[in-house]
Amino acid sequence: MTTLFLKVLFIIAMYTISVTLFHRIASKRLGVKKRTFFSSDTVNEEHERGDKILRYLTLVILAGGFILYVVNDFDSEYWFFQPYFIVAFFFIVRNLWKALVEVKAFSDNRESIYTLMETGINLLLFAALFTSGFWLF
Repeated sequence: MTTLFLKVLFIIAMYTISVTLFHRIASKRLGVKKRTFFSSDTVNEEHERGDKILRYLTLVILAGGFILYVVNDFDSEYWFFQPYFIVAFFFIVRNLWKALVEVKAFSDNRESIYTLMETGINLLLFAALFTSGFWLF
């Protein structure tokens, strides 16, 4: 139990350090305002409406995926109904939506590039976490 707690604490610390360094370096290089962790700042009303729709769609698909997964006796044939896949897919879609709205809203593309870079670094870190066996017992 203690080993699991230390591993989780180490993973959280490494993620926090990596994302903090990324935000500092990327915001200085691109000349944009540094964002906070897991910020959900909206650009305009169009972004807010689209983001809200994507959140509700995520919840509906998560619930539907869970029901289908349970009905099929936890068969691994339906890997795309796994919660981590659904959340990762909608994480990408939400950030792509934000980058698209930023391209439309601002004449300078640095904000959208920063959003895409932020998405990429988060995906890279989470992929490294879930593809390695480190977090398992």
